[in-house]
Amino acid sequence: MPYAKITYLPVENAEDAEWCDKKHLMQKWEGLTKGTLTAWLTEMRDRPEFKKGVLNPTHGLVFINKEIFKEFVEWKEATRYKSYKK
Repeated sequence: MPYAKITYLPVENAEDAEWCDKKHLMQKWEGLTKGTLTAWLTEMRDRPEFKKGVLNPTHGLVFINKEIFKEFVEWKEATRYKSYKK
């Protein structure tokens, strides 16, 4: 398997970045635990409308679209007490 070297280039203002990793998303969403985030990312991958917001180029690397994640959290809040099927 080819080795991909990824270079991290910080954005001048972190709020301008469209995509981030788990660590930076947990900093933005204070109080969000790694376990909850992992479960939510799994749920996002399972839902067609949010699947495009999570990229896994390798096993240990994940990129999350901040805007789609925000939409997912709003959807979770709106459907909190509703039963839904995949």
